[in-house]
Amino acid sequence: MRAKRFLASSFARTLETIVSIVAGLIMMPLMIRLLGEDLYGIWIVIGSIIGSLYLFDIGMASSVTRFISFALSRNDQQQATKVVSTAFAIYSCLALIVFTASVIIAFLSGYIVENPDNTRLVQMLIIIVGMNVAVEFPFKSFAGIAGYHLRQDLMSYSRIIFKVLSAALTAYLLFAGYQLIAVALVQLTSSLLSNLVFRYIAYYLEPELKVRLSSVDRPTFKEVFGFSSWSFVIDFTRLLKERGDVWMVAAFTSPALLTVYYVGARLVEYSNQLLYKAFGFTLPLYTEAIAREDDRELKRKVRLFLRLNAMVSGLVLIGAFLFGRDVIRIWMGDLFNAEDASLVFIVLLAAKLLVFTTNPFTNVLFAMAKHRYQAYVSVVEAITSLALIPVFMHLMENPLLAASLAIGLPFTISRTLIIPFVVQQNTQLTILFLYKTLLPLTIPLLLFGYLCHLLLETVAPLEITLLALLGSLTLVGLGYGAFVLLFLLTVEERQLLLKGLGIRGKKQA
Repeated sequence: MRAKRFLASSFARTLETIVSIVAGLIMMPLMIRLLGEDLYGIWIVIGSIIGSLYLFDIGMASSVTRFISFALSRNDQQQATKVVSTAFAIYSCLALIVFTASVIIAFLSGYIVENPDNTRLVQMLIIIVGMNVAVEFPFKSFAGIAGYHLRQDLMSYSRIIFKVLSAALTAYLLFAGYQLIAVALVQLTSSLLSNLVFRYIAYYLEPELKVRLSSVDRPTFKEVFGFSSWSFVIDFTRLLKERGDVWMVAAFTSPALLTVYYVGARLVEYSNQLLYKAFGFTLPLYTEAIAREDDRELKRKVRLFLRLNAMVSGLVLIGAFLFGRDVIRIWMGDLFNAEDASLVFIVLLAAKLLVFTTNPFTNVLFAMAKHRYQAYVSVVEAITSLALIPVFMHLMENPLLAASLAIGLPFTISRTLIIPFVVQQNTQLTILFLYKTLLPLTIPLLLFGYLCHLLLETVAPLEITLLALLGSLTLVGLGYGAFVLLFLLTVEERQLLLKGLGIRGKKQA
């Protein structure tokens, strides 16, 4: 049953991400055309400023997910109620802070708006968008319930519905002549309804888990807030790593080279979104094994997801290597520097895929509430990467390759040596266990990629069309799936896959 739910949730989360990306690709040119570049520019700036207010979450979401999963794994409804109630109290205070901050930002925006005629509009938009963020916070106190039950599919399908309806209503209002205030109100309404559905899903899965002010207590507050403080450090350094490289490339190169770098980095971001949406929700599974002190089950789950992540990463990296340049050329046009952009794409992607592949080890630290070590490593990664960019640029001829390697090198060291060492010190999972799990997959995956490269060199034209690209991607994907199914999956993994697809098997996840 859990294998089936995992695959269902993985599919739903992937579909949600695809719908979100497609909606963004459609709505962006539509809004630019109907609103004009000036108004759309205002919308982007406001979204960027208010989006930073999500940092007020201070890592609470991962904290609530961990502690609710831990309590439910032990059938401790009383502790789970304490976590939900305490989190609701904290989030309510944070929501008030977010809304107050948005009002202050709206008041100060009058001093920086270039066109005085837009001042009132900007202030109203900031308050509405800030309210959108604030309203979402209290609902986050129920994070982890759907994750524990592996029912993220319910949340994803509800979000897909609201995403489509919101985009359709926004398009209708824009064509009808309405402006940004209407767009902001549509998003606020859609977000509120989506959060109400999220609360209903949590109630459906755990009807006894309700917010009770009498269940708010100091020990739970200290636990939840203490855990979240380290999660905040990780989230902040993640933001720094995701944006810092762009700032550094902008500082040491030209705007034209920055554009080339950003295109490659953007493709990596899209790939990461799909991967983590599809497979990045396994924290409750590790928390469950740790809560029950079942070391054998923890080891089995970590091995399973290390192999799964490696096989998925192999497909993504092979696809990037074979088709990255053509994807960028078709997307951006023949005059764009697709060669350097694809180089950035492949190098950055390889590093991020290593992070994704070894993510089970990182999640074990979260599940054990030992994530402060991950916070330390994350800070060192961010500082080292940003420090290496100017050094590598000075030493290497290609500044974009230099920046990509500077970003990727710290990840490579930390995720293959440092994080595994920390996990080894706190669990029965060893560095040798990590290597013995992943290395046997390396040679077959490299061999498959090389054979595909030789085949494409023989049959594919130098400049393939969009239709040929889609056909080639499909064939490689199908071939890879057959290769994995026949040669890489273990008997247990095949049985779990069959169970997830609704076909009878012998073992249960």
